Amino acid sequence: MGIPAHTRIILIPSNEDPSREFGIARPAAVILIMLLAALAVLLGLLLVSFAGKHDERVRIAELEQELVQAQGALGAAAELAVELERMESAQEKLLFMFGVQGAASTDSLGTWSDGEPASASIAMQRAATLVLNPGPNRWPAVGVVSQEFIKGNRARGIRPHLGIDVAGRLDTPVLAAGGGTVFRTGQDEYLGNFVEIQHGLGYLTVYGHCSRVAVRKGDAVEAGQVIAYMGTSGQSTAVHLHFEVWQQGEAIDPRALLEGDPARN
Repeated sequence: MGIPAHTRIILIPSNEDPSREFGIARPAAVILIMLLAALAVLLGLLLVSFAGKHDERVRIAELEQELVQAQGALGAAAELAVELERMESAQEKLLFMFGVQGAASTDSLGTWSDGEPASASIAMQRAATLVLNPGPNRWPAVGVVSQEFIKGNRARGIRPHLGIDVAGRLDTPVLAAGGGTVFRTGQDEYLGNFVEIQHGLGYLTVYGHCSRVAVRKGDAVEAGQVIAYMGTSGQSTAVHLHFEVWQQGEAIDPRALLEGDPARN
């Protein structure tokens, strides 16, 4: 059924007012219908777009919340990493102190890579021995201090000297500066014949330029016990003892632990 040439629209009021009548030609009716259809399509598109925008806003809000949670998780992870690093450092220090596991290598002969115990019982025995033994607290030889400890500064061109040299007579007895366990003995290009003793509380002492060594790796020694004899082995121009003290992998000035000066011949 097509659109008639003329369309009448009659408005009848609910009261007693006279009715009104309008006439619309077919072209005008077609245009009106098209406008109404276009308006309906536009309203439909607006509703769809609004629904999409609403979903986008909801998703953006969810993403913002997820981002805040992710940032919180990253912050917690960073704090956890710092805490784990602190705990690992504390664990390494405790293991170093107890001799249960090798610590990181240093610039001295105190390289702990070969110091791991063969069994748990040996580890416990070593730990007990080290806990009971104090750190070094006595001069390792009689003589005269010929060179002091120098930490060194490469930027200023200051060469380090990570120990104290005690000059004396050939074959002067070298004594253990404290009770402990002989960690290693041997020969080194710089120190010549040397002895290393592991003490309690994470201390390690090094005795270099010896003429000969009187102990072996693994020997338990007491403070003041003869462990070697003063000499001039290695890179040395005169008879003396090179004495180092390491605490938890760092060289320290022996005078921080020893009182006064060594006794003289």
